[in-house]
Amino acid sequence: MTTKLQMVTRSVFGRSNKARLNVPLMSAVQASGRLCETCEDITKQVDSLPDGGEFIEAASFPGKTVQRLDAHFKSHWKTEYELVDLSGKP
Repeated sequence: MTTKLQMVTRSVFGRSNKARLNVPLMSAVQASGRLCETCEDITKQVDSLPDGGEFIEAASFPGKTVQRLDAHFKSHWKTEYELVDLSGKP
């Protein structure tokens, strides 16, 4: 079984939303950046970490939200991608 492309998010009231991309998803986004302008932009906004990457919503990047990243990833990797929300919201 292969590891899924996974983004984990946890929003906390009063703080910026954060998302962590696992290594397979980070690699897939970087590889797609050669063909997809949006993926190239996402790569520039995600901090690379040894265990994948981290995206933090910022006012300086209007329109770049965790929800938009999620929608873009779903459009590329329909069944291979999943969002895990740990915020406890229904």
